[in-house]
Amino acid sequence: MTALLVGFHVLVGVVLIGLVLMQHGKGADAGAAFGSGASSTVFGARGAATFLSRATGAE
Repeated sequence: MTALLVGFHVLVGVVLIGLVLMQHGKGADAGAAFGSGASSTVFGARGAATFLSRATGAE
């Protein structure tokens, strides 16, 4: 049971780190290095930034 909870915790942590890294920073386009440019076509021009900002709670 403990191993399951630890595994879930690690998975959530990795997902959150990935979401934060994909966000577009001010003046820095670090997210493009990880292929977030392709996600803008799925969510629209500004939809990806809005989706990621809402998902991580950062504004």
